[in-house]
Amino acid sequence: MKSKTLIAAALAALVAAPGIAGAADNQIQEIRDRGVLQACHAEAFPWAVKDPASNEWKGSDVEAAKNLAAAMDVEIEHVDATWGTLIPSLEAGKCDIVMAPMFRTPERAMRILFSEPSGHETKSVTVGPNADIADLAALDQEGKVIVVTSGSADEGFAKRFFKKAEVKSLVTDKLSTLLVDVASGRADAMVSDTASARKLVAENDNLDVRILQTDEPLDPQGYSYGIRRGEYHFLRLVNIWQEAAEQQGLKAEWSAMFSE
Repeated sequence: MKSKTLIAAALAALVAAPGIAGAADNQIQEIRDRGVLQACHAEAFPWAVKDPASNEWKGSDVEAAKNLAAAMDVEIEHVDATWGTLIPSLEAGKCDIVMAPMFRTPERAMRILFSEPSGHETKSVTVGPNADIADLAALDQEGKVIVVTSGSADEGFAKRFFKKAEVKSLVTDKLSTLLVDVASGRADAMVSDTASARKLVAENDNLDVRILQTDEPLDPQGYSYGIRRGEYHFLRLVNIWQEAAEQQGLKAEWSAMFSE
């Protein structure tokens, strides 16, 4: 209760501060007038996963969205999206904020605003039963096929990193679809964030798949929430809320709720 009060107080002070929001920079007021914060999610463990039994979102970013809405004194609405539709949904006004672990790429930054990093992650390459793939160099060869999720940062990274192998983009919101292609031999490898790769491999120990070990972490960088272009007042609010949540130990608490 104390941490929620401190976060709410920090946000209230920001909302009341004069001279911050411009005429077109009014998303906070729109959210408060509506009484609902709409947050877009795309499936990525442990941040957000759609529970097939209840059809409800669960994960650390889902808890974060609830807390941000409570701090703004509004209700929360979780909006379904895929990695390919997150930014279009935000731009079209289907949600107020993307609460998913989006890597901050230049291509995305030309379309939306990014919050301060909500965490840091690396990428991993998962390979199938092909014994001749011992390292990334062996994978990056003519005739090799690497699958990625269409619209994801994994897609952009793979297309830049692999010069000879074919990078095939699949329109899906389920990484398990990519894993099946790798396990069946239809693809030689898949690229995903490391947390998701570890979970998939652990949950599918009946499949002949493994994470390819690399000498150095692969593409380490921060991931962030996404906010509509021009909404700098809301961006500042989100950053202050994140800082308060970190200081009060809430982010660690949410992460622990959905850790392995």
